[in-house]
Amino acid sequence: MVLAMRHGVHLIWVGLLVCCMLDLGASLEFTGAEGQWARFPMWNACCESEMSFNMKTKSSHGLLVYFDDEGFCDFLELLIHNGRLSLRFSIFCADPATVLSDTAVNDSQWHEVTIRRNFKTTTLIVDKEIQWVEVKSKRRDMTVFSHLFLGGIPPELKSAALRLTSAAVKDQVPFKGWIKDLKVNNSEPVLVDSEGVKNDLCGTDNMCLNGGVCSVINNEPTCDCSQTGYQGKDCSEGLAHLMMGDQGKQKASLEGRRSADLAKAVKQHADLIPSTLRLSSTSHVARNGHGCTVFNKCQIRPSLPLAADTQK
Repeated sequence: MVLAMRHGVHLIWVGLLVCCMLDLGASLEFTGAEGQWARFPMWNACCESEMSFNMKTKSSHGLLVYFDDEGFCDFLELLIHNGRLSLRFSIFCADPATVLSDTAVNDSQWHEVTIRRNFKTTTLIVDKEIQWVEVKSKRRDMTVFSHLFLGGIPPELKSAALRLTSAAVKDQVPFKGWIKDLKVNNSEPVLVDSEGVKNDLCGTDNMCLNGGVCSVINNEPTCDCSQTGYQGKDCSEGLAHLMMGDQGKQKASLEGRRSADLAKAVKQHADLIPSTLRLSSTSHVARNGHGCTVFNKCQIRPSLPLAADTQK
């Protein structure tokens, strides 16, 4: 019974730890800097599909979500416009359909957002508010070729050689705020790469000391100490301290070798030591006729004469 309870408590702690780790790994801070973007794998939003996330901002404008068919006809964009979410999309070069939410999201509070695709219809859910719109297209399914972009788009996609399906998206300011719990069809997508975006695995307070730079590699926070003059997991170990530590280890090793050599020499030449001397080893008790004395080091000390020597 007791073992079962302990096992249950252990599983609860493991579950809480996993939940905390997932929550940390799902949150991104967007600084709003020029050229900012976060790239995720392509969301195949052609037919019946959905994506969701939680967001927090105090900005009244900014690009939240964008993907397209890389310059042909189809695209979807989600913006913050005057403090409210505006979704616009097109299929098969039809006139874009737009839906505008009535819920203000620029209040520095967390808001739950869901984009639900269903062929020609797209539904926007903000907290408990539900709005939907249908595009007047001759084709019902959307074509998607690009990655899923959050918070902005890379500068190279704005060049003439790499056209964007929605030309207007180039003029949208980057999103400034936080996005967490991003899911596509109830699965958390992997962040491919980003620019100007902070992953909170590095912590609100920089875990890297002495000017170290924190980055996330394989979903693990890692400190780059190469420009600091320090080493260690958090750039806290000074190089001079490490050198002194190595020198101390070398000195201790040298003293150990000298002690071993001395003990070996004494053992080899024991027959040359007068019989009136006795060898007491480290941490042993050397006894004589009057009592005993503890020796902390290997010493040679006189003792009482042996019976054989007395007879002589």
